[in-house]
Amino acid sequence: MLDVIAIGELLVDFTPAGHTAEHHQLFECNPGGAPANVVTALSRLGASTALISKVGGDPFGSLLHQRLLNAGVDVSEVSFTDEASTTLAFVHLDDQGDRSFSFFRKPGADTFLKSEDISLERIQHCKVLHFGSVSLSHEPARSATQTAVMQAKEAGVLLSFDPNLRMSLWESEEEAKQQIWWGMNHASVLKISEEELCFICNTTDIEKGSLELQRQFNIPLIVVTLAEKGCYYRLSHLEGYVKGFQVDTIDTTGAGDAFLGCLLYHILKSDSALEHVTTQQMISMLTFANAGGALVTTRKGALEAMPTIDEIEQFMKLNQQHTTDVFRPGFHFAPAANWANDPNGLVYYEGMYHLFYQYHPYSTKWGPMHWGHAVSEDLIQWQHMPVALFPDEHGAIFSGCCVVDWNNSSGLFEDTHGLIAIFTHADTHPDTDQPRQRQSLAYSSDQGHTWHKYAGNPVITEKDLIDFRDPKVFWHSQSAHWIMVIVAGDHARFYTSKNLLEWSLTSTFGEGQGSHDGVWECPDLFELPIDDTGYSKWVLIISIGDHPEYPEGSRTQYFVGDFDGHTFSNDNPKDHVMWLDYGRDNYAGVTWSDIPEQDGRRVIIGWMSNWKYANDTPTDLWRGAMTLPRVLSLTSNNGHTILKQMPVQEVQQLREESRHWENILITPATPFVEHTRNDLIEIEVELDVRSQDEVHIRLQSLQQSEVIVGYDPVQQWLFIDRSRSGITDFHPSFAVKHGAPLAIKEGRLHLHIWVDRNSIEVYANQGIVAITDQIFPDPLESIEISTKSGQTTLTSLQLHTLKSVAMQDAIAWGADA
Repeated sequence: MLDVIAIGELLVDFTPAGHTAEHHQLFECNPGGAPANVVTALSRLGASTALISKVGGDPFGSLLHQRLLNAGVDVSEVSFTDEASTTLAFVHLDDQGDRSFSFFRKPGADTFLKSEDISLERIQHCKVLHFGSVSLSHEPARSATQTAVMQAKEAGVLLSFDPNLRMSLWESEEEAKQQIWWGMNHASVLKISEEELCFICNTTDIEKGSLELQRQFNIPLIVVTLAEKGCYYRLSHLEGYVKGFQVDTIDTTGAGDAFLGCLLYHILKSDSALEHVTTQQMISMLTFANAGGALVTTRKGALEAMPTIDEIEQFMKLNQQHTTDVFRPGFHFAPAANWANDPNGLVYYEGMYHLFYQYHPYSTKWGPMHWGHAVSEDLIQWQHMPVALFPDEHGAIFSGCCVVDWNNSSGLFEDTHGLIAIFTHADTHPDTDQPRQRQSLAYSSDQGHTWHKYAGNPVITEKDLIDFRDPKVFWHSQSAHWIMVIVAGDHARFYTSKNLLEWSLTSTFGEGQGSHDGVWECPDLFELPIDDTGYSKWVLIISIGDHPEYPEGSRTQYFVGDFDGHTFSNDNPKDHVMWLDYGRDNYAGVTWSDIPEQDGRRVIIGWMSNWKYANDTPTDLWRGAMTLPRVLSLTSNNGHTILKQMPVQEVQQLREESRHWENILITPATPFVEHTRNDLIEIEVELDVRSQDEVHIRLQSLQQSEVIVGYDPVQQWLFIDRSRSGITDFHPSFAVKHGAPLAIKEGRLHLHIWVDRNSIEVYANQGIVAITDQIFPDPLESIEISTKSGQTTLTSLQLHTLKSVAMQDAIAWGADA
């Protein structure tokens, strides 16, 4: 059984080769033709291939036959004819190496291919049949190609189609479109250029055009090639961009064919059917294909420029910035690809924790917001799900929440319960073109697998409010109402409802309260007990957006007080500010709803970034990760009721190897040093700092970069210094030393630190202070604990190396757009 058979043109490319002394253009003769290039690329990669074509009984035909044979392609169905000459194509290159063509093909031998020239039995038993539109341009080759394609489809063969539009070969644009539509109607894999997509769909919007093609022709995999920029893919429920390679281009002839050959090679190698290919697999396949295509552009000769596996792998090693993902977190949640920000819709339902999040599936930078989706049984090992909510006629899908409508108060579930998502629709006002934000609902009756937008959306419209967004809803048992807390620029608003559909404003909070260093966002409101006193208080969380005047960027504050079902009152003076996290990279945190009472935890997760530089962090394939999930509690500390937070106990499953030390004297001359090559670590350390000397925990690399976690007992200041932490130059606000006030008792400092490939989280004295920072470090080489000038005692140290948790893709269950 052959891996791939291609049917179509085999021709000679005449490519520019300088000029004569009289300045006449010289051309060199190279074998070519897109289908021939594709099977040659696959043959060079180790696949078994054959070509079905026809050439003239002339020297050019003999040359092509021999060159394909030399490349390892089966040419038993490359036949000769005396009815026409071998097709010739003259390639014209512009200054950028881009091509235009003129053809000697009226007629050409390839157009004389007939159905009787084809072994239909071989086609029915191959794995992939590849074809293009050029062989559909003239009879009898058109009928021969169509017969082969229909036989292959009936036999369940994977069909690969490349429009390869050459307008000069067609009688009219309409005829070209009709035949390309025919090809797409049969294709399993469509490779199409940006220009061809525009021709077919009459749009320059790649995402819109590819979605239109997928819906119209039901094509499982569409790949749009974008030259040196890479490519865009749409695979049923997955889509995204994969970055290309920058090279010095000589000739782009054959680059798209090499790309497609490399992609088909990896599809053949994959153990998964197309519909089961994961995001990571797709990115890996297309990165390899981008490399193969880029490598061909550095050579001349199209068919003879096709690279081997060794050549592509060597090329990728020399361009590792494109193919490695060194900062992808090992145990923090991150999207498989593209952009993520605020966690949304956190809910526990029927054994699963759901994490929705702000998601841009088409870019690694912020854009039109969707709701991404992941699920987990333990808050640590996450499974990626299809996109849950898509933009619609009301706008993009901004942040919001999910609740379980246990008693069907909404009336949307026919006497059962289900999930309700309440979110912000964001668009522009049609009369003023100013931003407009309104609140809407979606519901799911199948555990969050599929979602339906409520027909009466939006359910809350406040036309005079700006920045009116991010609803958080919960059931308030004391008043027997649903409560919504939402923000509007500089204040929070409280609404009540009996049915989740109709809402009434009850009060506002915020004027003069806490910090107003930026716009208020992402509120949350919940009740927590205070230690073991038997008393409880309500906590209102408010995130604060970035403001150019404040170097800290976006961060999160909280208030402690009382809530009676209508009004929140703050226990502290208006100007008293309490920060949830003193790091630069914990924002938009909200808590899970509907965690069972027997569990009893209030669990929060935040977006581990900062609007000051979120779009600029040095990751290529994805951008945006979440903090570790943390358990919140209230405690009394120096006369104030404050939040404590520590990672959920489930993180302990990450531990692989643990080591322990006790009672070690530390001086400037005798620091504690432990060498490690593991970049995922957990550190539990207790230090006796009664000597009042500043202590440092240094995470060091061989490249002389380091991250410092330090404590100054005199200033009572816990800090992180990431100014020399690795890559820091992507934004001037990143390379900083910053920290938090921390008064300790009896000279004992206890720190619990988690270090991932792109972050560090520090919790002091059982979580009364937390500092979360992104870092983009060189490989970790050692951990050093030292003092600045005096001595201290390392009372105890536990060092745990941690395992990486693979984030799995789920099979698509569908989503309601």
